[in-house]
Amino acid sequence: MNYRHHFHAGNFADVMKHVLLLQLLARLNAKDKPYRYVDTHGGAGKYDLSTAEAQKSGEFLHGIHRLVKLDDSIKRNAPEGVQQYLKIVEKMRENFGKGAYPGSPWFALEGMREIDKATIFEMQRDVFQQLRHNIFDKRAGLHERDAYEGLLGVIPPKEKRGLVMIDPPYELERKDFPQLVELLVAAYKKWPTGVFAVWYPIKDRAMIERFEKKMFKTGIRRQLVCEICVWPDDTPVGLNGCGLLVINPPWKFSEDADEALQWLFPHLRMNENGGHAAVRWLVGE
Repeated sequence: MNYRHHFHAGNFADVMKHVLLLQLLARLNAKDKPYRYVDTHGGAGKYDLSTAEAQKSGEFLHGIHRLVKLDDSIKRNAPEGVQQYLKIVEKMRENFGKGAYPGSPWFALEGMREIDKATIFEMQRDVFQQLRHNIFDKRAGLHERDAYEGLLGVIPPKEKRGLVMIDPPYELERKDFPQLVELLVAAYKKWPTGVFAVWYPIKDRAMIERFEKKMFKTGIRRQLVCEICVWPDDTPVGLNGCGLLVINPPWKFSEDADEALQWLFPHLRMNENGGHAAVRWLVGE
């Protein structure tokens, strides 16, 4: 596996994913009972945007950097999930330097309560060592393991409630998407009341349509699609946008997500004549 998130940390896709993650957790926090957060591809947990890898790609310049530079008056009018996201980033920058940026496990632990627990997978040895160095929280269990093999062993959790964040590297998308469908069918069968959130890149619209068609045919109800495309679909830049497919989204999450994406889109878009942000049901009740 050659994927290294250090090149992509803090880009527009990270912004979208992390804002929606915090919104999902906020909705889970609305109920008193504890829950379990499962992260299938935890990464390093924390990144340094001043490194050669991040500077070489420069992707963060069109993501978190754009939001940090906004006037405070604009930030104050952002949706609650976006404000929470920016506060967590600012707190990390104050503690670790202006180049610091949190990964999904860090955002999740900030968004969770003391009574909630986390299970975090990372299969790459060197990245797992970084994760273990960066995440030191008694609520989190870290596992150096392939989540495609390990996920079914940790669900349903004893808490009975929870969220699984699935964010694979998509190094070979023609195999990754079918594998994801198989994993989701098996996971849903074991835990039909769990919330499952799958992040995916949008490079080829036809491939996304095939993925959605396969998910529709699974018979799984309550599938919500959240998308942000900062470029038009036919732009040959590699990554035009990204999506988050959420199975069993919590009450009112769809409204939260739509408000956040509509606010983020004009600040993150790369082309004034194209792109979009949208939230829609792939499968309803």
